[in-house]
Amino acid sequence: MAKVIVHVSGDYPDSFLPGKTRAVSSLVEAVHKAFDQHVYSINRASPSAVSALTTLIGNPAKPAFGIGFEREKDGVTAIRYEGLPGGLYMQASLLQLADRIADDLVTKGIKPDLIHGHKLSIEGLIAEKLSEYFGCPYALSIQVNTDRKILKFRPDLLASYRRIYHGAELVFPFSVMGQRVCDNALGARTKPTILLPCTSPEDRIIAPRVVDPVLASVFHLKDYRNKNVAALIKASSEIQKRHPAYAFHLYGGGAAEQETAIDKLIADCQATSFVRKGPIPHENVQSMLNGACGFAMVSKRETFGMVFLEALLAGCPVVFPKDWAIDGFFDEALFALGVSANDGSGIEAAMERLVVEQVALKKELATWQESGKLSQFQRKNVIATYKDSVCAALDKPK
Repeated sequence: MAKVIVHVSGDYPDSFLPGKTRAVSSLVEAVHKAFDQHVYSINRASPSAVSALTTLIGNPAKPAFGIGFEREKDGVTAIRYEGLPGGLYMQASLLQLADRIADDLVTKGIKPDLIHGHKLSIEGLIAEKLSEYFGCPYALSIQVNTDRKILKFRPDLLASYRRIYHGAELVFPFSVMGQRVCDNALGARTKPTILLPCTSPEDRIIAPRVVDPVLASVFHLKDYRNKNVAALIKASSEIQKRHPAYAFHLYGGGAAEQETAIDKLIADCQATSFVRKGPIPHENVQSMLNGACGFAMVSKRETFGMVFLEALLAGCPVVFPKDWAIDGFFDEALFALGVSANDGSGIEAAMERLVVEQVALKKELATWQESGKLSQFQRKNVIATYKDSVCAALDKPK
């Protein structure tokens, strides 16, 4: 009989927010034949001022927050729960949510073998309590963006997070930086910690080729501020003065106001080399990147950024945000250049290196591809790592 895994995630597409990132759902769907899985997709909603005040006045020591369940569909139960702004009573509301999920599991006759909370700082609080209720182990994912922020701004919860982090049977950081952040804040673990990078179905390994001096980036334009597009435009305006054939192609759709804002940044910098190319189908991204001399995206915050791996697998060197995303995976490599998001001159220099040193960088990247070092990031191998790790943890003697 298949082992039962209950996933708790705030990043799972559901009836409330179908447009959420597919990193978690992609993992769950990939192992559906190996495990009996049930997903609780949680969505925080801020109550009205009147509702919040009524809740707090009613029982300030232990306020009762509103929680609403949608009917389960295809193994996913969507939940909307009340959470006060600024993280006020966050732990209390999440523990109440854990109680409701436990009741729902009992009602459905589901007894988990493993609880997987897909972030330490939010879902981890729920996973630990469910683990205690059902007497089973729990696993955690580490997402450096959210987990780093909450660990920094909630020192009152550090003792709880330390206990949860060390109590997990398995921890799956998305990135090297995610593990470093948690180890530095909470202490290194003795139980298994397995790097589990995000996967993409577009993970072909395509040999690099020398092309025209065109850099590329791709993201939804609604994220243009966090993706630091202003820095990319400013750098391009300088690089074009030294390299007349240089161009930067930005792919991605968005609303009219986002397009207008980016066009204004381009005009203000007189960055004639910087061109918006519009949306691109996901299945065409790797081919596009194989035709670029480099990929640049220096976000202010980036949990992982699957597109960096799509680029490297497609033979395209990258500039990425230092201390975020793929930092730590390629420390000795020249084809992956890390630079701080607030270092304008550093961003410009790194982008120019992709142009000037294209031949050398792509030669080194080709060697990595041929050696098999990049195969660890291909979807089939990441999925096998997760499946094997979970099976080993659940099959070991008690």
